[in-house]
Amino acid sequence: MMMLQSSAFEDAQTIPPKYAKKGGNVSPPLSWENAPPGTKSFALSIMDNLSVARIYVHWLVSDMSADVTSLEEGASGNARMPAGSRELKAYVGPFPPSGTHTYEFTLYALKMEKLDLLEKVSLEMFTQAVEQSSLATAKLVGKFARNRDVCI
Repeated sequence: MMMLQSSAFEDAQTIPPKYAKKGGNVSPPLSWENAPPGTKSFALSIMDNLSVARIYVHWLVSDMSADVTSLEEGASGNARMPAGSRELKAYVGPFPPSGTHTYEFTLYALKMEKLDLLEKVSLEMFTQAVEQSSLATAKLVGKFARNRDVCI
């Protein structure tokens, strides 16, 4: 079974403030293992499913080579992204308007080397493309809360 993890926080635990929008906005380190046979690329999404109006997309990445097994801390928006990968939406850290929100990190193992997606793709188009090509998925959940006027 494919697994997704972060050295910065455990599954279902609090995302440290440095990865929040107001705390540094640094993309967290991620690593994965046990991709299924036939995997030709990976895609990644991070979403806040508790957003008041709709799902808020925090990061979309596609076309990561099958030999990539991690993203280092702070990879978003710079040369530390894996060669050939595409950031369809650059990382934006958690910034809940109130209360505790849940952030779902989903890694997709894909049977295609590249997804035919335009820059600034909609979530619906991204989801449709990855689901059509998906061999397996792995999830990691992080939580983040806003306490009064300070994100914790």
